[in-house]
Order: sequence, then C-alpha cells, then structure tokens
Amino acid sequence: MTKLPPLSRDPAIRRFVRTSLVVLAGLAGSAAAEEALTRIADIRSLPRERATEALPVRVRGVVTWRGNFDNFTVQDDSAGIWVDLVGARRRGLWRGGSSVLRRLREGMEVEIAGRSDPGGYAPLVLPETLHILGPKALPPARPMEPARFFSGADDCQRIEVRGVVQGVYPAASGVTLVMNANPGRFIAQVAGPVVENPESLVDAEVLLRGVAATHFNTRGELTVSRVLASVPGDLRVERPPPAPDAVPRVTLDRLLPFRADPVGPHRVRVEGTVTYALPGGFFYLQEGDSAVRVETSSPVELKPGDRVEAAGFVEISRLIGTLSDATVRQMGTGTLPEPVAISPGEILALNKTAVETAQVAIPHDYDGHLIRCRARLLAVQSESEDGGPRALTLEQAGEAGQGTLVFRALLHHGRAGDLESLRPGSDLEVTGLVQLDYAPNDLIPRISRTVPASLDLILRHAEDVVVLREPPWWTARHLAAVLAAVLLALGGALAWNLQLKRQVRRKTVQLAGEMRARRDAAVEFQATLRERTRLAANLHDTLLQTMSGLGFQIEACEAEAADPREKNKAPGHLEVARRMLNHALDELRNSVWALRSLPLNGMALPEALDAVVQRLGAGRETRIEVRSERDLSRVPDFIAGNILLVVQEALHNALRHGDPRSVEIGIRLLEDPARISLTIRDDGSGFTPGSQAGVVQGHFGLQGMRERLERLDGTLRVQSAPGQGTTIHAEAPLRNYDREMAERPIDGGQGRE
Repeated sequence: MTKLPPLSRDPAIRRFVRTSLVVLAGLAGSAAAEEALTRIADIRSLPRERATEALPVRVRGVVTWRGNFDNFTVQDDSAGIWVDLVGARRRGLWRGGSSVLRRLREGMEVEIAGRSDPGGYAPLVLPETLHILGPKALPPARPMEPARFFSGADDCQRIEVRGVVQGVYPAASGVTLVMNANPGRFIAQVAGPVVENPESLVDAEVLLRGVAATHFNTRGELTVSRVLASVPGDLRVERPPPAPDAVPRVTLDRLLPFRADPVGPHRVRVEGTVTYALPGGFFYLQEGDSAVRVETSSPVELKPGDRVEAAGFVEISRLIGTLSDATVRQMGTGTLPEPVAISPGEILALNKTAVETAQVAIPHDYDGHLIRCRARLLAVQSESEDGGPRALTLEQAGEAGQGTLVFRALLHHGRAGDLESLRPGSDLEVTGLVQLDYAPNDLIPRISRTVPASLDLILRHAEDVVVLREPPWWTARHLAAVLAAVLLALGGALAWNLQLKRQVRRKTVQLAGEMRARRDAAVEFQATLRERTRLAANLHDTLLQTMSGLGFQIEACEAEAADPREKNKAPGHLEVARRMLNHALDELRNSVWALRSLPLNGMALPEALDAVVQRLGAGRETRIEVRSERDLSRVPDFIAGNILLVVQEALHNALRHGDPRSVEIGIRLLEDPARISLTIRDDGSGFTPGSQAGVVQGHFGLQGMRERLERLDGTLRVQSAPGQGTTIHAEAPLRNYDREMAERPIDGGQGRE
C-alpha cells in the first residue's frame, strides 16, 4: 500500500492555504473598511482628515431641531450631530424623496444612511436616505455649562440655559434674541411658533431649551455661540421684565464702577442732554462732565438739545461703557454744553498719564465730549459707495512739546457738499464730539488697562468746520503739477512729431504703390484691348471658317443621303465634320482665355446686370432676383465689365449644374476704403469645393472668375456643400482707371464679320 505525504508538507497545498488566507484577510479588511459608523459620538470624534474621506454612516436618533432649508439635527444616546441635506443635494448624494421631508418634525425617530463630512466647524452627516421610524420623546436638555457651551464642545447637543433677553430682532422664520447668561452673551434663534409677542421679552429672565450651535469663520474657528429653538414650549418666561419705573437709575459716570456686590445683566436708566444723534444708529448724552454713547434702533427723532431718558444694557465692546439696545423717552429740552477748547494730542496725553499713574483720567477721558480745536487739512475723502461717513484727514497744528498727530473728522449725515470745496493745506477750526478708539497692538495692554490708540471727531454738520487760512496757491505740489504738465506737453509734441513722420513715410509708400498699380493697370488694359482685337480676328479667320466648312460637310451628307448612289460617301463626310467640330471646340476654349471684360454698350451697371439675367434666365422657371445698393454710376467701366463677366459665369454655372429654384444677386458699394462687393447665392444642389472639374478637364469657369478678381486686386470666395446651395462672394477696390483708356475703340475691330 502506497503511503501519501502529509498535507502540511505538500508545497502546492501550502501555497493554496497561504493564498486563501491572504484573500480572506483582504475581504475581511474591505468589509471592515466599509462598515458604517452607527454612533454619533464616533462620527463627531473623527479627525478632520478622516471625516473628509466620506466614510459610510448609518445612525438612528431623534430629530431635535428642524431648519428652514431642510437641514436638521439628530441626537442619539451618545451625542448630537448636524444633518446637511442641502450639501448632500449639492453633491448628488441625496436619493430620498420630498414627501418624507414634508413629514419630518422634531420628536421623530429617524434612521439615516449617508456619508461623513468635516463640515465648516464640526463633523456632520451628508444623508443619502432617510426613514421615519415613528414619534419618540426628545432627549432631556442638559443644563448649560459655560465652559462647554462657550467653547463649542456642546455643538448640536440639546441644552437648557437661563438668561436675560437683552435684544430682540426679526428674522426670516421667527426672531433672534440677544441673551446674557450672566456671564456670557450669546444668540438664540427662535422659530415663530415658539414665542409670542417677542418685544415683551426684553429684560425678562427666561428659560430656553434648544440645540447648541455656533457661528464660525472661514478658518473653522468659533466666533459666536448660539442656541437653536424650534419646539413650542421650549421658551418660558421665569421673571417678566421690570416695570419702567423699577429700572434702576444711574448717573452717566456710574455705568460700570466698582461695586462690592455683583450686578446682574438687567437694564439701567440714564438721563442727559443730547449732543449728537445719528437716526437709527446712536446718540450721545452729556450731563455735567460725563458723556455716554447710547445705541438704539428706536424711531424717536432726536436733535441736539433734547432732554431724554434712556434705558438699556451696559456693554463694553468699545472698551468704554456704552448703553446698547436702549429705549428712549423725551423729557423736554436742556442746555447744550459749550465746546471745550482742547487738542486731540492733549486728550491722548492725559489718558496716557492716567494709565501710567493707575488713576482715573482728570478731569475725564473726553469720550463723547464736544471739543473745539485747530488743525491743518491733509485730504478730503471722496463719497464712499457703501454709504459710510465723509472723512477729513487732519493734522494737529504743531505746539510746544507736542509732536504731529493725524486724526479724522467724520460727517455721518447732512450736507457734505461744503466739505468738497476744502483745499488740502488749509488751516481749520473744527468742532466735534470725541470718539476714542482703543486698539492696542500687543497682548498685555489688551487684557489689562488700555490707552486710546487714536481719536476721531464726529461732526454734527458741515458748519462745524471753519476755514481760518487758505493754503498758498504756489505750493510744492502745484509746482510739481505744472512741471508734470510741461513735461507731458513736451512729450506729447515729440510723440506727435514722430507720429507725423511715420504717417508721411506710410503715405509716401502708399502713394508709390498706388502709382505703380495705376501704371500696371493701364499697361494691362492696353494689352487687353490688343488681345481682344487679336481674338476677334482669330475668331473670324479660324473658328468662323471652320464652322462654315462644318456646315458644308453637313449639307454634303444631306445631298448624298438623298441619292442612293452616293450613299457610301456619307460616312466620310461625317468623319470630316467630326474632326472639324473638335477643332472648333479647341479653338473656342483657347479663345475663352483671351476674354477679360464684357462691354456695357452704353448701359449703366444695373441695366447691364438685368440684361445678362434676362438673357441667361429666358425660358427657365428659376426665379432670379437682383438687388443693388447705393449709386453704382461711379463704378469704372473696366471694373463693371469684369463684374458682369463674373455674374454671367456664376449664373451660368448655377443654372446649368445646380438646378436651383431661386438665385439672388446682390451688389453694393463699400466705404473706407472704397470697393465693390458682389454676392451670388443659389439654393441648388451645391457641391464640395475642390471636387469640381477644372482647367485640366477643360472647365475654366471658377478659375476665370478668380483670375479676373485677382487682376483687379480683389478676392473671390466660394461657399458650398452638397444639398445646401452655393454662395459666391467677390470684392474689388474701386480704382480710377483713365476714362479715355477704358473707352478707347479697339483698332481693327470695326466692320469685321
């Protein structure tokens, strides 16, 4: 009995096993690679590079927010995520229908199959299909943790936040609330069904449930935290806004002072006299030595001198206490403060001293105060397209111990035309309200006490600028302008001189060429006349005699055919006639090359055209139409004769070979330079250009037309295709050939038969 070797020792079996293991490992790896992600937390934790690979996902969760543009959020037991249906459609991934989207609401459990995407801020899902599984309770809203919420970690999670409503603004599908969670301001976008009478929410303490979201920049960085609320009942007022009389009243200099106890984010009331008002934007109040900027969208029209009470929220975005989202109540009129005579340099210096000594600026920082100063005008800004303020760039007049300071005077509204007439270099007296700008360049001043980096003056009207001294006319700038104008004029004169020389040379060359062309044309015309005389004599002496002999042979054939005795001689006469006919055809083809012009016989060009058309079209059903534009009487006879020959040949070819229903002939004069244009268009059978018979086959039509135009320094173009008709375009310049040369009789050509 033969003993078989063990399987493990057989090389073929070992190779098979290894190959099978490799294949199985590859299949397992492919299956693992295509395995869909099912937990939202796993998708959110994907690195941006992995999320970009469009990994397959299949998640099941509850819809927690539904937007207006088919985007929504879904949350499962692990986390929440943004579902970007708009992006899926844009990339051609969405395969679902519209009916399922119409039924989609918050509180529905759904199953979504799709792909991962890094999104603009956090990973999201691009859906391919969506199935509604049925209603399900919303996940509980987790109390807001400031560290997580304001860092964006709670993005797409359902949260609960308490805060004070500090502003209400209309939105496309509801309202946008500005809220303060004490501390921390954020935006709440609330759908219409969630809130009624939103204006009544200002300064109220509310409990808001919704989905945490973010605004972000193009680098994917968080800029503003927000909450999205679309479920009715998710907004609840816990404490209504205080009555107007209950809003605490503070003085203008006590907006944000030190207090032993913290102050909430509610409104405060201030009172003062309006020193400046920009309708629908902001106004300044002043009371004694204190001034405050108040920002409001109130429709109340204010003017300087009005006494008002304003209630708003204190904010520090300008690094100066400002009252925002304020309501305004007029109380009568007050006394406008007189402008203080102080320079911008002095204001910046006293603020710098206050920072260095860790004290409050004395007498004050002057922000919002009306001052008067002198300055030199450097530039007037033109009116901007975005409707921004008109600006004067000013330079502080030099004073002892002070360097040069450049600042601006801004006119937000009013008559700005008076500022356009101001001339740079003028010494001005400017009255306006101080607007300090804090823009530190390094980190330490930014996070500690800051020094104003620049200063602007807000003009109340154009009359706040008074010219003290006009600048002298003869300035360095004007001198440079005059020198530039002189140099420009000199350069222009030199350029004109060079251009004139070039034109003279060009005209000289053109004139010489024209004279040569006229001389060549005259010589050619004389040669043509001589050639026509020769051809006429040749036709009389050869072709006519041959045709006469041909007639004689035909008559002899007829006579012999009548006499049976002479019947055998007829074939000989026919052979002689055939040779004479071939000879006559050869002579006729040779004579064709000698013809160069068709005489007009005293007719104008349009009449001659009509005559050619009537002669060639007689007895045919083809409609032939001639259209002429402008006066053709100034076309020289020599050119007109050649044009007639071109028309005759083209029309003959069209009628003979194309079998057209209609032929259109158009002729017109063109200007600059003067030339004649001819177009012959038929709707016949057409042909493929280049395939037609030519000179070698004994056909001279197209070649003759082209040579005629070339001898006139013109052009001929043929456009045709089988079944699409034929169009011939011809153009030639109108040269003034000598009239006596064109009309001179042909010597020896008269009286011959």
